[in-house]
Amino acid sequence: MLADIRSEHDAWQAMNASGSYSDATALGAAALGASTELFLDHAWRRFLSVVDHAPTLLDRCRPATSPWPDDASALSRLADAVSDAEALLDEIVHGDAVPEQERRARAWPAIETWLTDGDAFLRQARLSAPHRRPALPVTAPARPLPAARPAYRSH
Repeated sequence: MLADIRSEHDAWQAMNASGSYSDATALGAAALGASTELFLDHAWRRFLSVVDHAPTLLDRCRPATSPWPDDASALSRLADAVSDAEALLDEIVHGDAVPEQERRARAWPAIETWLTDGDAFLRQARLSAPHRRPALPVTAPARPLPAARPAYRSH
C-alpha cells in the first residue's frame, strides 16, 4: 500500500509542479484543488490498510538489535502517526461526522510521515518477520515404515 500511495503522491506532485495534466492541458485553481482532494481521498483509503496492519508489525520490530539501530526514532514517529490515524478513524466510525476537508487535513500528516519514514519500517519489518524453514530436498523416495510388532506383554 505504501508503494501505491507513494506512486500516486509522485504523480500528484509532478502534476502540481508542472501546472498541467499529463496531456499538457493547463490546470486551473479548481482543478488543482480537485486533484488534491482526489489524491488525499485515495491515499486515505489505501492508508487504512497500513492502520490495520502496522501496529502488530511495529510491535515486532527491534531496531536496537538490528543493523539499523537509528531506525528507532523513525519507528516511533510511525507509531505516533498510526495512533493519530486510529483516533481519526475511531472518530469517523463512532463519533460525530468529520467533514471531508477536516478528515483530509488530519489524515495527511500521518500519511506523509509514512511516506517519509516508511522505508525504515519496511526494513525493520522484513528483519523481524518470522522466518520459514526451507523445504528439505527430496533425495530419495520415501520408504514405507516396517510393520509394527506386537508389544511383548507378560501376564
